[in-house]
Amino acid sequence: MALTISNLRSGLEDPRSQSLNHVLHTGEHLTLSGRSGCGKSSLLLVLAGLLPIESGSFQWQNREITVSNLVWWRQQFCYLPQTPVMGIESETIQDALWLPWTMNAIHSASPTASACLEALDRVGLAMSLNHSVDALSGGEKQRVAIARALLMNRPLWLLDEPTSALDPQSRDHIMMLLHRLKVTCVSVSHDPVWLADSDYQHIIEAIDE
Repeated sequence: MALTISNLRSGLEDPRSQSLNHVLHTGEHLTLSGRSGCGKSSLLLVLAGLLPIESGSFQWQNREITVSNLVWWRQQFCYLPQTPVMGIESETIQDALWLPWTMNAIHSASPTASACLEALDRVGLAMSLNHSVDALSGGEKQRVAIARALLMNRPLWLLDEPTSALDPQSRDHIMMLLHRLKVTCVSVSHDPVWLADSDYQHIIEAIDE
């Protein structure tokens, strides 16, 4: 499964910056980096089908992603925004983990309690499924979102600042987990350790002529 990105732009980058061109194969990790406000998150939103493409294109499994196949495309990846989505009606960790199934984004049976607890354990959270979401720290919410992505079991992850609220030990734990999963990742980050651990970097910056 390859993600092929060709001359992709959101239109919110500096016009002098390079377009995104890359081919990512299974298990590879591409990071988007650059100063705040340079258009990193906007480019990730384009890949997620949440912003229109200004120019260029991208393909998954040799299918170009267009408006006509967005429904199929959104079944292929997990999108983790910088502020973790716990759900308007979520009261417990169980509710947050079940959110994609509650919203009918996934049509299979909801994960069992044991599967949910195993996913929490894999991200380093030893908590009851009845634990209140409101009592979670920002870093704990980020790890619950990653546990939910584990349960969704999709081959591609799009992550926006996934370690912004994590301490170094938790960040390193998540990096090791991603290596073991061998999922294909595109992430946005300012974290130098996260950036150094990725396979490829695309730096969004103006290029002086």
